[in-house]
Amino acid sequence: MSRKGRSGKFKRLGEAVEDLLRRRAGEGIAEYEAVRIWPQAAGESIAKRCIAIGIKSGILWVVVPNHVWLTEMKALKNRLIDKITKELGRKVVKDIKFKVGRAKRMQ
Repeated sequence: MSRKGRSGKFKRLGEAVEDLLRRRAGEGIAEYEAVRIWPQAAGESIAKRCIAIGIKSGILWVVVPNHVWLTEMKALKNRLIDKITKELGRKVVKDIKFKVGRAKRMQ
């Protein structure tokens, strides 16, 4: 079953449900989405090495492999926040904190 969106085009049921959940569930889902889209916002080469592990109170936590990457990512922080904001359509990430370590990639 489909439902018309604001554009007048029909949406798939899954898309309509996802839209509804985003509107109703609030910040929790928006924050989850910020972590989930990290690879898209950061780009493939960064996402291979730097892994978003979570978000709390608007601070996205990212594990980087070493201090060289830490320095580089700090320099890119504002650009990354802007990309995430653009992807999500609203400001969810206020800051990004980077830490050196190892993390498993989200699946």
